[in-house]
Amino acid sequence: MAQENGLLGAVAAVGGAIGKAVGEVFAAEKQLGGTMAGGPASSQQFKVTKETVLQAGKLINNQVAELREAYRGAFRDLRVDPRGLDDLNREIAEAWNDRLVENDDSYANNVERYIKSLGGLVDQLRAAAKQYGHTDEDIQAAMGAAGASRD
Repeated sequence: MAQENGLLGAVAAVGGAIGKAVGEVFAAEKQLGGTMAGGPASSQQFKVTKETVLQAGKLINNQVAELREAYRGAFRDLRVDPRGLDDLNREIAEAWNDRLVENDDSYANNVERYIKSLGGLVDQLRAAAKQYGHTDEDIQAAMGAAGASRD
């Protein structure tokens, strides 16, 4: 019984960390949808203007940084240690680890891909800002140094 409670507690803690990160993703998409035409950040294209490109880039770049920080903080808690568990709970822990961390389509890998795609969007907004005639200094002031959204 103590092993089951320990596993359930670990699962609940991980769920809370993932839930927070996912909630931040949805909040970022909602805020982004209010700033840019085109709706939530999916495979849709966004329309920006010279007046909104720096604001949009700053918003997305800030969300990348916040999501990356939340993910790094939560990642260490994603894996459930199966050592010392009975056979049934060890199998549950291993399945949980596969789904959260290890499979190609795990939650962790999906979050990483999402953060990377947002970083790519920041890069596109940098290029758009440059095409609109914004200076490198203006772009860096709004979106940080080039490549920072991919670190």
